[in-house]
Amino acid sequence: MLEVQSYSGVLAMSLTFYALAGIALLGVIVVVYLNNRDSKKNAGMLDELILDERQQNRDGYTSVIDKSKFLGATGVCVTDLRPAGTIAVDGEPIDVVAEGSFVKQGAVVKVINVDGSRVLVRQI
Repeated sequence: MLEVQSYSGVLAMSLTFYALAGIALLGVIVVVYLNNRDSKKNAGMLDELILDERQQNRDGYTSVIDKSKFLGATGVCVTDLRPAGTIAVDGEPIDVVAEGSFVKQGAVVKVINVDGSRVLVRQI
């Protein structure tokens, strides 16, 4: 009786393996078929989904605004810096990160580092 149960377990496992192998083989066949179809036939459908123009800096497209002009400037905290917040330098608001952990609104800070769009300030 024990041998019959073992045999049926092995049979079930082998049938499962063959079923999965068949599904994988069918998937490979479908992928190869779709890959080898005439690509010009469906090229028009993808034209609307693909961005084919580039945005140039000379046309006014920029990903990061240069804030290096604020290096060394002093400003007043418009919001609490916990450690991020907003300061005003000559009336212009700037998003900044404080060097310490907390700076109260109204405190005077100095810009000590500019790295891309990240502006680091220190309370003075």
